[in-house]
Amino acid sequence: MFILGVGAAHPDIEITDEFLSSLGLTPTGEEAHLLTRCGVRSRRASLPLEYIQGTKNSEVLDGRPVAVATPTTLAVDASRQAMARACITPDQIGLIIADTATPYQTCPSEAQRIGGALGIKIPAYDVVAGDASFPLYLEMLSSWKPERLPDYILCVSTNTFSQHVAYGGSALSAYVYGDAASAFVLSPRHSGKLKIVDSFLEGGAQRSASSVVERHVVCKAGAVLPKAEIAEMLTHTLNRLASASRPVAVVGPQLYSGEFEDYEQTLGLSPGTMVSGTRDVGYALGASCGVALSSLWDTAQAGSSIAVLHAGEGAWGGSTVVVS
Repeated sequence: MFILGVGAAHPDIEITDEFLSSLGLTPTGEEAHLLTRCGVRSRRASLPLEYIQGTKNSEVLDGRPVAVATPTTLAVDASRQAMARACITPDQIGLIIADTATPYQTCPSEAQRIGGALGIKIPAYDVVAGDASFPLYLEMLSSWKPERLPDYILCVSTNTFSQHVAYGGSALSAYVYGDAASAFVLSPRHSGKLKIVDSFLEGGAQRSASSVVERHVVCKAGAVLPKAEIAEMLTHTLNRLASASRPVAVVGPQLYSGEFEDYEQTLGLSPGTMVSGTRDVGYALGASCGVALSSLWDTAQAGSSIAVLHAGEGAWGGSTVVVS
């Protein structure tokens, strides 16, 4: 399987620590410790700051009329960047698979809304992937009969968490989550800049409460994995991946970006090897992995390899991607 293009999108509105502090949101000692582990320095939001300040987003649906983006518009922007990098047009896409924890509707699906916005009428459906969307897409497509796969497949993860955060409630949720979308153009037949040489996904089908959000999202301290457990998972994953050499870049579990330096030492990686898509955007579940991969697109050199390590949401897995 080849990755022909990767795209990412997020709103321009920035939520800083200072802004959250001005709302009276102060993390407790335990929350501050968890925020250090998450490593989020600022967040992107689709709700205007004036609206957040005036209403604390106490009613989820009231924010939609003033929001500058929806899950669909972010998904379309990310998809257009991915298709531009893949040098294809929307009418060449044969299948859309989408994942969102913050859907405006469940019928039609997010994938169908993306297809409609792109002006194409093709098979399209949603999956509930949480932050494991990238390895889940690969695991799912690898189970298909090769002849049934279209030439070009669009896989999208998109979330607008700022519209589901109660800014008068949990400080942890307000400091962790951000809005973002990412998209991949995959092909089983046409070669692209990135080639997937190995991938797997293991573990249970457990999903956290943030996998599908109906009202306000709550980041629970108990859902954050112990550091030793994550390190063990990452070591297992990197050792299992069939890579001929150590990767030049590693897209690690995005909820734990603040610990990347420690994991680099544990895994024997050079400083700066692990790439975050959350530090300046906020945590957006599965979209964060694509944000990190998209940031590597222009600098990835031929022959180098990128490892994607996933740990969380009741599952773990990884992929080795070689720059061709």
